Amino acid sequence: MEKNFVYSTQLESLGAYDVVVVGGGPAGVCAAVAAARGGAKVALVEKTAMLGGMATSGLVGPFMTCYNREGEYPVVGGLFREIVERLIRANGALCPDEMAGKTRYTSYIGKYHSNTTPIDSALLQVVLDEMVLESGVEVFFYTQFVDCKTENSSIQQIIVATPGGLSVIEGKYFIDCSSNADLAFKAGVPTWLGDEESGVPQAATLFFELTNVDDEKYLQRGGHKAYRTPEKGRYKVNDKHVMNVNPADVRSMTRGHIEGRKFAIESFVDMKATMPGFENASLTQIASVLGIREGRHIQGKYMLTVDDVCNSTYFEDAVVTFGYGMDVHSRDASSRGGFSKGSADWYTIPFRCLVPLNCDNLLVAGKTISAQSQAAGSFRVMPACMALGQAAGTAMAMATKENCKPGDVSIKDLQATLVKNGAIIKDSRVDPLNRSAYTLTT
Repeated sequence: MEKNFVYSTQLESLGAYDVVVVGGGPAGVCAAVAAARGGAKVALVEKTAMLGGMATSGLVGPFMTCYNREGEYPVVGGLFREIVERLIRANGALCPDEMAGKTRYTSYIGKYHSNTTPIDSALLQVVLDEMVLESGVEVFFYTQFVDCKTENSSIQQIIVATPGGLSVIEGKYFIDCSSNADLAFKAGVPTWLGDEESGVPQAATLFFELTNVDDEKYLQRGGHKAYRTPEKGRYKVNDKHVMNVNPADVRSMTRGHIEGRKFAIESFVDMKATMPGFENASLTQIASVLGIREGRHIQGKYMLTVDDVCNSTYFEDAVVTFGYGMDVHSRDASSRGGFSKGSADWYTIPFRCLVPLNCDNLLVAGKTISAQSQAAGSFRVMPACMALGQAAGTAMAMATKENCKPGDVSIKDLQATLVKNGAIIKDSRVDPLNRSAYTLTT
């Protein structure tokens, strides 16, 4: 049997847009909404039937901290805050400003776990649907990115697989929020998988949810990580590791998901037998998507380093502030992951990390931006990915209006627009942020 064959066909166009966003996870939703609110005609391509990515189809929660390392003041605002406010009003989240560490909401973990946001994944789906539709984004569910056509270092079209077959979507600008830099990779952007030296990614995990847990009896962590949701007695469980999963390899992903389901059942049985409060728990669902902590990283105009995260390096083109620790999970069964090296109290991420090499009309947002693997262990969590998505979408709206390359937009104007829309960009030359100025109103 031949390893390769040629397939040729004419493809229908699903439309032409100013901005096409690939991936409807936390970064992609915020990128699409920010671009649309900035005046661009936007298409959002999502391979599943829901927005939210790991937070919905992956059942991941809570949203990790949106505060500085010590939990003194917020460092993420903007669209992240709007999503949380909407969820609170829908009884689908608890306010991060009121969340302490070492409680059942954080699986009794203290380090870097204050001010998390417990969420209801089902209600989040509805909130995100409302936000993108209100913003005028055209959403394509059940639409898998396949490939792209490039010319003169620019993407002209993307090829997608839909229930009706292969189609194309045309765009002037593109944002890759695919969680594995799939569009960037196909467009010729240099990438690498996992750790930049070994090529091994962090372990994956398949989340599951339990209900009918006795909250009052669950008083301490009992060997399994269980996080209370806003609903009494309902928990998200983040437990065993699935090692060496390559998100770009179908056999690896298939093996990983099957192994993850097996581990979920094993953990559920053990929790019922050994953890106080879980004796009568019921397994309600196992995530439909495997939780991939790390895949490809792109090479951009700047690579965020571990030293940058540890030293609060000030960047003139900063677009995101964050303060979570570098949480690097095990890469193989013989090593132990965790917060192996402390981060600074806060740090910033420069816009150049979102601007890839070798492609002039593309930005990348989310955990795949240009950064060392260990540094990415901090910002790979959802509040930071939302902030990165908002920065990318805002920049693309500006590029659309100015008819320029996205990497050439005015940084001062970009920063000013982000701050106007609620984002927090901390400057090392000013006093710490006023916590009260960013407290949620519901």
